[in-house]
Amino acid sequence: MKHKPDRAGYAMLLVLAFLVFFFSLLAMAYSQLASSLRAETVRAQQVQRDEGSIHALARGLALLETGYPPSSPYACGVTMTTSTGAHPFTVTFALEAGGTWSVQSAPTAAGENPDPMPLEFTSQSPP
Repeated sequence: MKHKPDRAGYAMLLVLAFLVFFFSLLAMAYSQLASSLRAETVRAQQVQRDEGSIHALARGLALLETGYPPSSPYACGVTMTTSTGAHPFTVTFALEAGGTWSVQSAPTAAGENPDPMPLEFTSQSPP
């Protein structure tokens, strides 16, 4: 009678080594995917947050091309339609040193009611 070599347990050891290797590869891939998803989520939230404010700022800059605001600082309100609906924004114009204008846009605070944004500024000289 021939005696078989004693190899019991090698197959289970190979399966265990393969599983450890496979799960480590899976963990690395998941880490990269999770990082990419977080970065894309932040970028999408930034776009959504800035969507109305950027358009309100563009309206303010276009308005500044028609003339000068009646006072410095001057604040007016505009309602912008965004992907999440209509939102009010306050656009503030301020004359800075050197004769340059600063234009800022921010969501209108609760309880605040600025004058509506005019179609054009009529003054041709700074305040």
